[in-house]
Amino acid sequence: MSALAGARRMPVFRALAVRDFRLLWASEAVSVVGDQFHLIALSWLVISLTGSGLALGTVLIAVGVPRALLIVPLGVLADRRPARGLMLAAHLARGGIVGVIAVLAAIGAASIPVLAVLGVLFGAADALYMPAQQAFLPRTVEPERLPSANALLQGTLQLSAIIGPPAAGVLIAIAGTSAAFAVDAVSFAVAAILVAVISSAARAAITGPAAPAAADLGSGLSGQLASPAAAPESPESFRAALMGGLRYVATDPAIRTMMLISFVLNFAFSGPGAVGAPWLASQRFAAGPTGLGLMEAGWAAGALIGILAAGSVRLDRQGRVILAGLAVSGSAMAVVGVLYWLPGVIVMLAVMGVAIGYTNIIAVSWLQARVDPGMVGRVMALVMLMSFGITPLSIGVAGALVDVNATAMFVGSGALVLLTTVGALAARFPQLFDAPAPILERAEGAA
Repeated sequence: MSALAGARRMPVFRALAVRDFRLLWASEAVSVVGDQFHLIALSWLVISLTGSGLALGTVLIAVGVPRALLIVPLGVLADRRPARGLMLAAHLARGGIVGVIAVLAAIGAASIPVLAVLGVLFGAADALYMPAQQAFLPRTVEPERLPSANALLQGTLQLSAIIGPPAAGVLIAIAGTSAAFAVDAVSFAVAAILVAVISSAARAAITGPAAPAAADLGSGLSGQLASPAAAPESPESFRAALMGGLRYVATDPAIRTMMLISFVLNFAFSGPGAVGAPWLASQRFAAGPTGLGLMEAGWAAGALIGILAAGSVRLDRQGRVILAGLAVSGSAMAVVGVLYWLPGVIVMLAVMGVAIGYTNIIAVSWLQARVDPGMVGRVMALVMLMSFGITPLSIGVAGALVDVNATAMFVGSGALVLLTTVGALAARFPQLFDAPAPILERAEGAA
């Protein structure tokens, strides 16, 4: 018991002291377990139907395009409407869509066109959920708890990715892909129930940039910068709010550079990860869904280690560490392309996971702490656009290349990451990352 009590006092767990974060974390935990079953089932269903990486890329693009197109407008919505209602609606919509896929798979009626149409709907629901969740999170915990909160959420994702894919592979081998889709559909329903019981006080705080209650959640900057005596302003138009978010990012060199790096890195990693791993399991190693699950679990195990490490550190002086992590991940991706030994590939994926898991937590926590609270939904939506906006193109390129020369695809991806790391160093990214945030400087000057 003393060892367990000591573990709970570790910095990475400090966000669990907040009740509403615990509910959010539990909701995410249930949902991401189901997501692992969905990921393996969808990949294996498409590969089984067609044997083509390009076909899998087509279905994944169908998910990615609406997500990319809608995520920024819905980020504005996340700053203007209660996040709880948006998250609840998205959970229920995704659960219903996955339930339809489960039925189609069970009766043998699944086809690439039908899966693509359902993928479009799923991507739209994803675009609703993600910025709402990102806008909600920094208002449930104090800024100093953000690394812990992000680490716990992402760590749970990676832990589920260690357990989920192998379990999904076994379930698919025994009962078929329909059973795995059904698990995901049920997980969305349970996640929705957990979101529904988040306290009314937390829900009131997530009502948009004009809500005075946002300053009452703790010692965040919204409380320091608020002016209780200010006259109420007329509601900002949707277009003005969207353009305001774009200007906010464009005028902050550190955030702007971070987004450019994210854009390139997601192009390099998204497609090869989504299309390349199923192709390797099926074509290079003939390892079946179990082999795919083991590769996904290797990545997740490494990422969990990196995430837990990041959840226990401070956000200052991390610029060079992030670039070092990117260099390691690019090198490991290139090695994956030339390995013809499955255990070696799993190890390299684990190494990539450590590096990317650490850098992701630091980068996201840094952004959430740096950004004006009234801009979090929009800025985080733009950050996610740098991922999801380029993902369809990355998947399309990877889907075409993997059928031609998988080795060149993986090696080229790693080389692009390494070149990006060198460019970021030349652009003085570590100094930009470690410099004080403009909002903090304004707050200190007004104090």
